[in-house]
Amino acid sequence: MKTLQKTLQIRLPRDLREEADSVLGAIGLDMPTAVRLFLTRIVQTRSIPFALEAGPVETISVDQETQTRMEAVAAAWSAKKRTT
Repeated sequence: MKTLQKTLQIRLPRDLREEADSVLGAIGLDMPTAVRLFLTRIVQTRSIPFALEAGPVETISVDQETQTRMEAVAAAWSAKKRTT
């Protein structure tokens, strides 16, 4: 049974491609094999095979006067959106 194949073409920064080729070569893999392994793992696990995380939420503190002005702007913006 012959499996139909489809070509995947992606654009990468040259330095990323070169560094990845170097690392994969040290492991004994070429780029197409590594990409096939990656996609196979996605299909097998139905997930990305590494953790994806957002950075920590950055919060700021403002004084009461600034908070009051910000709330007034938000209220004015909401009122404006309701009338348009």
